[in-house]
Amino acid sequence: MRRKISAGRCRFALAAIAMLSLAVGCEPPNPDANTPTSGRLVVYVDEIYAPLFRTLADSFMVRSPNATIDVRVAPARMSVQELFDAAARDTARTDTSTTTAAILGRKLLPDELEAIRSAGYNSKEYILAYDGLAVVVPVSSPLRSSTVEQLRNAVTAPAPIMSMLDSNAPADALRFLLPDQNSSAYVAARDQLADGSGLTASARYFGTADSVLAAVAAGEGIGILGWLPAHRDSLRLRTLSLGFADSVGREHPPAIVHPTSLVTDAYPLKQTLVGYTFASNRSLAVGFLAWLAKGQDAQYYMTYQGLQPENVKLRIVMPEAAQ
Repeated sequence: MRRKISAGRCRFALAAIAMLSLAVGCEPPNPDANTPTSGRLVVYVDEIYAPLFRTLADSFMVRSPNATIDVRVAPARMSVQELFDAAARDTARTDTSTTTAAILGRKLLPDELEAIRSAGYNSKEYILAYDGLAVVVPVSSPLRSSTVEQLRNAVTAPAPIMSMLDSNAPADALRFLLPDQNSSAYVAARDQLADGSGLTASARYFGTADSVLAAVAAGEGIGILGWLPAHRDSLRLRTLSLGFADSVGREHPPAIVHPTSLVTDAYPLKQTLVGYTFASNRSLAVGFLAWLAKGQDAQYYMTYQGLQPENVKLRIVMPEAAQ
């Protein structure tokens, strides 16, 4: 004898079958798929800024657990080459391919832009922040302040002396210490202080910022590099205050490097931190760089480290307003 099935039980059974079919037909999201919040990304960064962006990458991965970001150290010129090499390797263009990005302390050079145009790549640029280009001396140095104009004269002189930077300093021989010629700091110094030509003054170049700072502390010369690493060794080193004359000839008094002086343009020398990728808009490379450039958490963290952010407003309170 057949058992009758009520209309209610029948509807329940059909619904259960439909749900089961749906579950069988749909696979869980692929954690290896490359999207703005998942997949694999390799980011090449100047060694000066690698610790900063490793911390930010860790923060991004906590928020996006399906994302894996590998921050690797490479000079700026080599980082751009890595972008080209990755694009040449990625012929399949699958959604599980590892994407590549580069973070430089400068914008792309004319020959790099021409190579990108010739190759037909769609380069995406994200301005992240600005770092002061600092002039670093030992704490015992007689040098206190200078001007951009004096610094330009010194780095392009065949035999510079300390009094060229500060009239109160002795006329001792002067040597400059910088990161190597493939670094962002060297290009920033060359472009802002020597109009894009080489620094003709006596100079020595190092592979790492720490090596530059150690040589400055040992009295081997005056360092020129980003303020981010320089200001953390205040026991041995300090940075010179710099003044400048603006485009209408108005004199601006010397100012120290600081996020506030960078925001107000009171300090004249800056490095631009820029992220680049050839990856698609739906890639993890774009997701991470966009978060660095526009995410408030990332921007405020960079400010806390001493950089001038690109996309958050800093509230500057003047002493009289604080009373």
